[in-house]
Amino acid sequence: MISLPKEWIRIHNLSQGDEVILHVDENYIRLFPKKYSESERIARAVVKEIPRHDEKFITRFVYALYIQGFDEITIRDKLLSPKFVNKLSEVVRSLIGMEVIDATDNKVVLKCLATSDFDVSGVLKRMAQIIKGMMESIEENLRLKSSNEIDEIFKLEEDSDRLYLLAVRQEHRLVKELSSPSKWNELRFILGIRIIAKLFEEIADLLKDLAIYSAKIEERRLKNELILLLSSINDTFKDAFDAYSSSDVELSDDVIKRVEEIEQRIWRIISRVENIYYRLALEAMLNICKHIKSIGEIAFNKSVRESLKNV
Repeated sequence: MISLPKEWIRIHNLSQGDEVILHVDENYIRLFPKKYSESERIARAVVKEIPRHDEKFITRFVYALYIQGFDEITIRDKLLSPKFVNKLSEVVRSLIGMEVIDATDNKVVLKCLATSDFDVSGVLKRMAQIIKGMMESIEENLRLKSSNEIDEIFKLEEDSDRLYLLAVRQEHRLVKELSSPSKWNELRFILGIRIIAKLFEEIADLLKDLAIYSAKIEERRLKNELILLLSSINDTFKDAFDAYSSSDVELSDDVIKRVEEIEQRIWRIISRVENIYYRLALEAMLNICKHIKSIGEIAFNKSVRESLKNV
């Protein structure tokens, strides 16, 4: 037998004979009313007025709503126009799972049709695949001087941005669900994924810059140097993600050391560079290395923390 707080019973409008659901965690028990249905768990937001109507503000505003984890967003504004709705539709198309389901003179309704229980680790894996694909495409471009490869890199970078927003959205939703102390290990894992996803997104941005700079380099010797460096960076990035995924402390340490060696190689080359685009390409590589090193350090800390569970 257990007693339930009167205030809690009143808030949930419970009566004698009503059922409650009991969840037993490792060290905690959670209770909630059975009538707390899935439909009641849908997160809705109503925006009564858009402060500004310029394109950049609309984009940032909708992105901010999306990553909060809302399932349905209703925007009401007396100044809504067909042009505004069209721009809103363009922004929504860049978000995975979000659609405009209703648009009238003074109201627009957005709904996220993506499932809320997708594997967030799978999103991270796909982002890693995109980054490796971008590196390989840049290498191919350096070898063949193909503009089609640059176009493909731009598309991959856009995919990376969309997946990053999706990962942040899911992180916000899961943080709410994992707020009990018994779920802190899972919560730490989710927050770690958020950091890794952000590093991936920034690496993709830098690779886009690298593609632009390297396309302007004509000298074959400089291209060959970039190919060698990029190949080493690509291999190191792959190992950094593998170290994080498998919680391999030794591989994490190897990644950190190898990144530092690559950074030293790039600094030695920069000291004698005259070509401005070659220098910009090398600086982009340095920043990529910095982010890969951060991934290695996060992987190292994660590996040590998880090893303590078995002690």
